[in-house]
Amino acid sequence: MRAVVFHQGALGDFLMVASAIDGFAENQCRAGLDFWAKPEYVSLLAEKSYLGDCYSADTALAGYLLHESFWRTAALPDFLLEADRLLIFGQTGSRVMAERLSARLTATVSWLRSFPAAGDDPVHVSDFLRRQLDLLGLPAGRKPFRLIPSDSEKLAAGDLLRELGIHSKPILIHPGSGGRRKVWPLRNWHGLLDWVGRETSFRVLLSIGPADRYPDAFSRAMTDAGVSVVSGLPLIRLSALLSYCRLYIGSDSGVSHLAAAVGIPTIAVFGPTDPRVWAPQGKDVMVLRRRWKEEDVLKWAPSDKPDFQDGEIANIITNWELQAKTCCEGNNLRRQRR
Repeated sequence: MRAVVFHQGALGDFLMVASAIDGFAENQCRAGLDFWAKPEYVSLLAEKSYLGDCYSADTALAGYLLHESFWRTAALPDFLLEADRLLIFGQTGSRVMAERLSARLTATVSWLRSFPAAGDDPVHVSDFLRRQLDLLGLPAGRKPFRLIPSDSEKLAAGDLLRELGIHSKPILIHPGSGGRRKVWPLRNWHGLLDWVGRETSFRVLLSIGPADRYPDAFSRAMTDAGVSVVSGLPLIRLSALLSYCRLYIGSDSGVSHLAAAVGIPTIAVFGPTDPRVWAPQGKDVMVLRRRWKEEDVLKWAPSDKPDFQDGEIANIITNWELQAKTCCEGNNLRRQRR
């Protein structure tokens, strides 16, 4: 079966779709699974055996298909004309596109709501998607979803760490999010970065994404304070960098989902959004719920004295440090016995 997946959402949404279809794609897409989506997101699946071709969703075609007149005559590309199955993930608007493509293609076209509607019972997005796939006769199974960075990207990420003077597994902190209201207030991140630097032996790496322009002043101040900062990395490079990290801490964001998919211990700090629906998935994921006002997100100044008060996060990091030391001592003892 030659199938195509359409997706236009954000990174976290894409990774949950990828998680839901992973088992189905491995078992049923022997001819390959093509994506009509954001190429940078699809690049994260480069090591998946089922990955076929990628076609950018950022073209005029989707707009034509939603137009009351143009949809009937819009030229359709070969990858759609030759597909056996088309899965369109999105909210209500994309349902219209699915119906119109169904009228023009020989492929079986299915619309899947990409996340529960407001007011629905809280169910995790990955379960919500799998249920819809089951109803279509495309069982996805429950195999844990993992992203494996390529050897070349891991090599480049290792070089980057060495350039930054980091020679042991760091803690990567990514404060930003595509939605400003989801960002744990910057004064908390300021306090956390200061506390890790003073109270632990871990190196810390601050990650700033291309959608996180509002903390530019914050990242500059942290650089001046001696914190290593990486900014605007391609997602495939960021995923490789995450694979070298001991622990990840971030807000409710796509990068938090990326860290969980890479498989490193992940702490995701949630505020206004419901983790029962949106939490990153993984056996080493901890979701902490905190409350704050949106107007407090950017209330921070370089002159503020760092004051980290979150004892739960401090204890988690301290325990990880103890485990790391125990593991290191155990490895040294085994070497001595040899």
